[in-house]
Amino acid sequence: MFTAGKKIYCRRCAASSGRTKEQCKRPALKNKKVCKHHGGMSTGPKTEEGKKRLRTLNLKHGLYIASVRDATRKASIKLCYLEDIAYHLGMIKVRTQGRKPTGYFRFNLNNKDELEMALLASRFGS
Repeated sequence: MFTAGKKIYCRRCAASSGRTKEQCKRPALKNKKVCKHHGGMSTGPKTEEGKKRLRTLNLKHGLYIASVRDATRKASIKLCYLEDIAYHLGMIKVRTQGRKPTGYFRFNLNNKDELEMALLASRFGS
């Protein structure tokens, strides 16, 4: 494959599209078989020391920190329990659709014991 006005010769990316089955038209990276879009760039640290260093780096944002994910999940569970109680009491007519968070358990609110458990779960978390 030639690039830069047929002045530079390079290998063509060996990856192919899963949808159209056509070969990628980008040039492969130096000493690689694929382009940067198909995995030719660095794959991250390989040694334990490198992995440890990566874990201690400052993060750009906190969206994917495990503690933040857990706190978000627990808050979502509380919200689901509050929604169940509001629906049972007739305060709302329709529940939200979609997947419920991991750890959520739908209580039978007609049973007094399970209603108390739902109230405790919505107040203190799961």
